[in-house]
Amino acid sequence: MMNITKKDKFRIGASHTIATYVLPGELISTIQSQTESFIKLDVAPCQEIIKAVKARKIDIGFVEFETTDDALTCTEWMDEELVLCSKKQLPMPLTKKDLANYTLLCGGFESADRNVLDTFLREQELHRDDFESLLELDNPTAIIQNIKWSNPHAHIPSMALVSKRAIEYELKYNILHISSINYAPILKNFYIVYRNDSQQSETIHTICTTLLEKSNA
Repeated sequence: MMNITKKDKFRIGASHTIATYVLPGELISTIQSQTESFIKLDVAPCQEIIKAVKARKIDIGFVEFETTDDALTCTEWMDEELVLCSKKQLPMPLTKKDLANYTLLCGGFESADRNVLDTFLREQELHRDDFESLLELDNPTAIIQNIKWSNPHAHIPSMALVSKRAIEYELKYNILHISSINYAPILKNFYIVYRNDSQQSETIHTICTTLLEKSNA
């Protein structure tokens, strides 16, 4: 392992979902033990993280879509499931007619989840316009808080597209309810990205190997 002095910082960038719901706890502790350094975690949109890694402002990034930049290595890390959830008990499965009765809370136009949703809906021969209306929010926490405090008895109730792991507590205690369209899962991948010529490549490779082993355990 490459030695990093205690006074140095190992710089991590992560999307809001990964920084809030995936890294905390065992994974961030694992990274810290591998680097033997202070950890600086920046939370930003995926495209900004990729740019920061390329500009050497971040040592390693955790993002929600793949990059094909020749200067970077992008390794598939773990699977993630998105779900449609609501304060109201949802029909199972959801049909096109059902969607027309709900406002959809989701990420903005350039968000990774929005792109995944658009692709999924096309595969199901549907479109965002099939929902009664759309409310864009700029981060997953805002989406979750809005759906948790929504009125299930509203004339036009809301449903939200969120990470399933981000609402484990709410599902366990029936605060939120999930359903699916045509029983089809909405899946995506998380990726680890770093510069090919990083001065800390040995440490980064060790981190990647360890995290991949944990995700496959």
